[in-house]
Amino acid sequence: MKLTILGSGTCVPSLKRNASGYLLEAGDKEVLIDCGSGILLQLERVGRSYKDVDALFLTHGHPDHFADLMPMIHALFYTPNFTRDKDFSIIAPPGFRQYYDKAIGSILGKSSDFQIIFIEATDQMEFGPWSISSSSTVHSNDSIAYRFEHQGRSVIFSGDADYDQGIIDLSEKADLLVADCSFPDAMKVKGHLSARECGLLAHKAEVKKLVLSHIYPADSPDEDRVTEAKEQFKGNVILAEDLMEIII
Repeated sequence: MKLTILGSGTCVPSLKRNASGYLLEAGDKEVLIDCGSGILLQLERVGRSYKDVDALFLTHGHPDHFADLMPMIHALFYTPNFTRDKDFSIIAPPGFRQYYDKAIGSILGKSSDFQIIFIEATDQMEFGPWSISSSSTVHSNDSIAYRFEHQGRSVIFSGDADYDQGIIDLSEKADLLVADCSFPDAMKVKGHLSARECGLLAHKAEVKKLVLSHIYPADSPDEDRVTEAKEQFKGNVILAEDLMEIII
């Protein structure tokens, strides 16, 4: 599997860190995990295109995680001389249904060109080459994390999450954990993981590699979060950067 970090930031505008979004590839399939504002342009920057994405997996219904969904659907409908010849799926928590119907479907209309699958927090599914499981997270009433498995390798996307046993269990012995590291320890906020908690989560789950992402601006350098995480986790800790590629 190949992971490209399209957006390692948050709702706070930044020239360094785009809002949340990740491209995961395996075989001939490409999926997005979250699609915050600017992700379509980030795809272009890494030589990929919205035209080729097979599915979008949403972690929850906050704008920094899905704001480019409407532009993406709009582009799929109206790009000149382009007709999509393969399926496109949106996978989202059930709470996203109401927003989609009112804010997207009411403007762009419903289409038979793609399907929306509403996934419960404990559901398991197969998509393309992946086996996918999910778990609710401590953040909002619809937030979930995803685990993608392919040929004995696994990657976890925490989405926005606080520390709890559910995310530990989902991440157990994963090859890679992409964790919400919103703040350093001194700025801990309820509903998000601090750097130390990311390290503790990785340690408890016995993951092989930890990626710190969803980085809010702070008074201390971003790199300090790596130091704080390593106080709890002795494995490989990486500070996410936009357009970074990781082979899993």
